[in-house]
Amino acid sequence: MDFVEFDTFNTDDQDVNLPQPQPALSLPIASNLENFSKKFSGFNLSRNFTSTKNESTINDRQSQGNDVMDKYAKLSLSLLKDEESASKSASVNQTVTDSLSTRLSRVLNGSISDARMRDLFMNLEEKLDRDVEYYHELVEPGFAGTVSRKTLKSRIEQELIKNQSNLLKAYQPIVKQLKHMEVKIKKLNELNMQTNERLQENFQNSHEFNTTVNKLYKEKQLIGIKKDLLEAFKNKFTLNEYEEYVLMEGDLNEEFFAALAKAESIVDNCSILLAEDNPQLGLKIMSKANAVINKAIERAVHYCHRTLDNLYSLNSKSRLVTLHKCFQFLKDKDRFDEIIDKFSESRSKDLLHEFYNQVQGQVEPVTTERRPSARSAASSSTDIRPLFMSAHDPVRFVGDFLAYIHSIAVNESETITNIFTMGDDNDHQFDSIIQSVTNKILKALSKPIKSRIEQIISTETKLLTIFQIFNLVELYSMMFDKQLHQSQDLVSTMKSLVHACQERIFSIVSNKLATISSSNSARLELNSDLQPPEWIIDFYSEILPMIDQVTSDTILHLSQEEHKRFLTLIINQPIKVFTEHVHDNKSFSKRDSYIIRFNFLDLIQSKIMPISLLSDKVLELVDLNNDLISKLTDLELTSLLQNCGLYDYYNIINMICPFSDDFFEPSIYEPIKENKLYNLEGLQKVDATLQEYVPNAMIEIQQSFLRLNSPVTVTDVVNNVFLEFVKFVEKLNAINKEYLDYEFTWSDYELATMLGIDEVYRQTLESE
Repeated sequence: MDFVEFDTFNTDDQDVNLPQPQPALSLPIASNLENFSKKFSGFNLSRNFTSTKNESTINDRQSQGNDVMDKYAKLSLSLLKDEESASKSASVNQTVTDSLSTRLSRVLNGSISDARMRDLFMNLEEKLDRDVEYYHELVEPGFAGTVSRKTLKSRIEQELIKNQSNLLKAYQPIVKQLKHMEVKIKKLNELNMQTNERLQENFQNSHEFNTTVNKLYKEKQLIGIKKDLLEAFKNKFTLNEYEEYVLMEGDLNEEFFAALAKAESIVDNCSILLAEDNPQLGLKIMSKANAVINKAIERAVHYCHRTLDNLYSLNSKSRLVTLHKCFQFLKDKDRFDEIIDKFSESRSKDLLHEFYNQVQGQVEPVTTERRPSARSAASSSTDIRPLFMSAHDPVRFVGDFLAYIHSIAVNESETITNIFTMGDDNDHQFDSIIQSVTNKILKALSKPIKSRIEQIISTETKLLTIFQIFNLVELYSMMFDKQLHQSQDLVSTMKSLVHACQERIFSIVSNKLATISSSNSARLELNSDLQPPEWIIDFYSEILPMIDQVTSDTILHLSQEEHKRFLTLIINQPIKVFTEHVHDNKSFSKRDSYIIRFNFLDLIQSKIMPISLLSDKVLELVDLNNDLISKLTDLELTSLLQNCGLYDYYNIINMICPFSDDFFEPSIYEPIKENKLYNLEGLQKVDATLQEYVPNAMIEIQQSFLRLNSPVTVTDVVNNVFLEFVKFVEKLNAINKEYLDYEFTWSDYELATMLGIDEVYRQTLESE
């Protein structure tokens, strides 16, 4: 059976080698049937599908088929004979089954898709269902099987041809369209060839034309470049006749500065020519341009000098604009400082000449080669009143002098500002120059001003006059600092004059105190009336009116340290001088020394109390006076105790325990019994002395304080002395009653009444 191939095996072979299938039949038309047959290694449909025209081949195949059938029949018989070998037969069957499974899995697991495989089996199933009996004939081993298989082959080929024909019919309209397009494409190819030939011909002609045009265009460009180079060289490296005339002889205007800028650019551009192999051309052009530039610079310098010498010419706006352009140009040529220095020197000489005319009278005019300036012309006028006419009054002279200096300084500053500015608030390019020139010009006045005012200050001895000069100098110093901040030298000079006035006031006060300290007349003023000396009244009559006029936080606008030093000089130093004089006077008792010192301090306190700047010193004087009052109180209490015979008892009791108003207990003073002075007889004598002295004690003490200038102080001292005395007697009386069973004749109230302090004593007890 050559249509369906079965797997066979040889029983004689122990390895059970399976026979190889027959080669497949080659079909002239490749179709899916061939691919389908390849999926079944033992079932090849194309083997027997051959052409019916080759009859010999068919016969050969039939004979071969018979041989194969005989072979398979023999093999089947041999299988039946070997049934007794069950175990061996089982292994063979298993091997056959495995081989079939392997072949079937290789077929079913091929690269064909599942959908395609399903379609094939469905078609096969339909055919099998329809021709079941017919297909049983296919496996017959005889001739009928062969015919059936051949018939199946014919049917399959017919079906295959029919399917392929249907497929080709689907492509028939496309083939017709392609043939129709073939005709058109041939025509298009012919037109394309003709067009290409014409284009090639036109391209050749245009190429020749473009070559000629490019050649002519390059020649034109070369000529244009040469022309542009020549024009550029002429513009960048040469000046025309008119520009040279403007720079050498023309007016200084916009054309002049434009030509000058071009000449400078020519010099800068010559660096390119100097880099060539032959630098002679660059050197020649540079030399000629530098000569023209130097001539133009000299003309600009001369123009600046001539304009600054005659300031009236600056009334013209165009001339001022030209002057500023000259300044801007010369500023980069190191010639601007020359102009500024010469202008500053000239203006300084004019100011000094006018200054000396005002201070010393008319002097010889300054001889210069240039025209006199506006200020020189004004100074020669007879309408200006010279300052030397008011030299007899130093305050008026200083006021007129500083007013004159301020006026000329402000006028000079405004003049210089107008020269170097165009009236535009945003024009600040010459601000530093304005400050420098103003400072240079006004600097010439600094030394004469300083020397003249310092001369007046050093020769003046009146404090009020120096103070008035100080106010004038300080006022103008602030004005100069505010309005003439460009002139630092003049402002510094004014500040130094302010400091000189301050130092002069310090010096005058110090000299006065030094003179008083060493003066014998000042010492002789200390007499028995215990009144302050006249020199302190004269001293404060000059100083206090000056201080009373001060409205600032410190005297003379001094710093805090200097202010304190000045207060010490005018308050503490006189007190120190007076105290030394009192100590040197041996005729004063201690009471007189305290009284005269108190009177002196009280006088100073009364003088300075209305002045707010001296409030701290008033408090300091109050402390000093309170200290003197305390000393006077202790001194009079001691004298009163001595006159009454109680001084020893007072010392004894204070040695044991000082009296205290807050606490008193007689038992504390029990050790007094051991003192020999403490006895009944001594206390009886003291009581007799009290009765004799106390009635006249008030009058005696008041007479001793008659030279104390402050009645309030006298009353306070007397009351304090008598209060302390009555309190002591009252406590001593309590101690006597405790240890000696003895009391003085007068009680404390009676004693206070005798001394005239009964009301004060009562109030004191109530307050305690």
